[in-house]
Amino acid sequence: MRCPHCQSASTTERSDRTAHGYRRFRCRECRRGFNERTGSVLNRLQLPSDVVFLIVLWRLRLKLSLRNLAEILLLRGLVSLQI
Repeated sequence: MRCPHCQSASTTERSDRTAHGYRRFRCRECRRGFNERTGSVLNRLQLPSDVVFLIVLWRLRLKLSLRNLAEILLLRGLVSLQI
């Protein structure tokens, strides 16, 4: 995997994983760490990618409202209720 910071191909995979299970890497040239989602739109999300794609699929395919999506996620335990 190429380094998203310096575009170097000399990277090593680390043995540990992120909280969501994504592989972690370290660049040998710039010595910066990154994971599979670094540099993508999904990088800072608190949900795994498969859950995000499932929400988008439900929104577009089933034409559910955002309120309905939030209720489904709450029932499945994916979102904590904030008061």
